[in-house]
Amino acid sequence: MPDIIDLRSDTLTRVSKSDVETLDFAKIGDDCYGEDRYVRELEAYCADLFGKEAALFMPSGTMSNQVGLRCLAGPGDEIVTEVGYHINFFESSAVSANSGLVLNPYHSADGILTAADARIAIQAKARWSNLYAAPKVVAIESSINTYGGIVYPAAEMLRMRALCDEMGLSLYLDGARVLNACSHLDLSPARYLGPADMLNFCFSKGVGAPFGSILAGPARKIEAAKVFRKWYGGCLHQSGLMAGIALDKMRRWQQVTQEDNEKARILGDKLSAAARLKYPVETNMVFIEAADAKAMVARLAERGVLALAWKPDLVRFISSSLVTRGQVERAADIIRASL
Repeated sequence: MPDIIDLRSDTLTRVSKSDVETLDFAKIGDDCYGEDRYVRELEAYCADLFGKEAALFMPSGTMSNQVGLRCLAGPGDEIVTEVGYHINFFESSAVSANSGLVLNPYHSADGILTAADARIAIQAKARWSNLYAAPKVVAIESSINTYGGIVYPAAEMLRMRALCDEMGLSLYLDGARVLNACSHLDLSPARYLGPADMLNFCFSKGVGAPFGSILAGPARKIEAAKVFRKWYGGCLHQSGLMAGIALDKMRRWQQVTQEDNEKARILGDKLSAAARLKYPVETNMVFIEAADAKAMVARLAERGVLALAWKPDLVRFISSSLVTRGQVERAADIIRASL
């Protein structure tokens, strides 16, 4: 068996000895008492990076999304989103069960929920009485996992902000991999994310940390988020052990995301001659069409390349800190031979 080249996900991070050796254990305290210095430093760093008043360290991206939406809307309120965005594609049950929120998912033309789309989705339901669900939040995503890691356009986010201001709505961004999007656009996170009221970013994805997420937004909303985090069981004690590693990774986010995006571009370029790319390669994902995705993934695994059968006819590859450029190039040769 050759060396395994793992392109299944960027969440498969391995903790290294050096990650732990760089920690200053004197900084680690009980975060439930607000006494973990690494957590405070990480939250301050992220608030500044994303251009928001405050930030809160969270165990996962899903919990960040759930708490963020709960801060912006209450039971019976409506969230307008796109059918393929994580909040609907993976979290629809959680949104309903945890917060009693109602999803209004719209099927966009190309994976980008535009302001015009959101207006249509809002107008498509009964709005003439307060007896019915009231839209309170538009939830978007960038980069967009189910649409091949494409980036939500900055200009469209400004148009969506204008629509939200017109209709009195909040704008939430699921930015699990938003730093890959910022690298693609060559925009600072604060500038790109300026229109969003609140956002989530996952340390365990784009920057290769082993744990956690951040929720960022207005200070009063982050104070409310602390309550919901506690309710959902996400207030951890010595979480600085993980926050310290995440902080170290975040300080190199530009280099890491640029390298991962470039590795995916190389893979996409090499595969495009032999397979049909489902989506343009903009960040760290490559999706190709396959007659039988599961069978293809099984063949690749036998040859040392791990991938994900995303749908019966789609195979997903993700570049990450787990793989080098040379491994990606070798994987491309193996994939083309398998096709």
